[in-house]
Amino acid sequence: MGIVQLDENEVSLTLFANLYFYGNAANEMLAGSIAADINQHWTIPEGHARIRGKRYKVLFKTKGIFSPELTQEEVNENTNSVNNYFRIEEFASGNISFVDAINSNTGYFNHIGQRRN
Repeated sequence: MGIVQLDENEVSLTLFANLYFYGNAANEMLAGSIAADINQHWTIPEGHARIRGKRYKVLFKTKGIFSPELTQEEVNENTNSVNNYFRIEEFASGNISFVDAINSNTGYFNHIGQRRN
C-alpha cells in the first residue's frame, strides 16, 4: 500500500511508500537495498496510466527503513497507508514470502542469505 501523487507539471503518477523491516534477518543495508530494487525495477518498464484521456508516466518512490525495535502495537495501530511492515527471517513456514491478506500492509519475507551447513 502507499499513496499516489499526480503531478500535472511532470506528467507523472508517483507511488510513495515506507517499508519498515524487522526480524532476525533484517538490517539497514537490506532495507535500503529492497527499496532501491523496487524503485528501480518497478520504474524501469516505463509504465503509464491514462487518466481523463491524459497519459502519465508511473514512478515508484519507496523508502526502506530498518526498525528492529518495532512493536506489534505500532503495526496494529498504524492508520497511515504509506507505512508497510515486513518481518524478515532466515526461515519461513512453507519456505515462501507472503503478505498477510489482500489489502494488507504487513507480511513476511523469507531471506535465505548465507546458509551455514
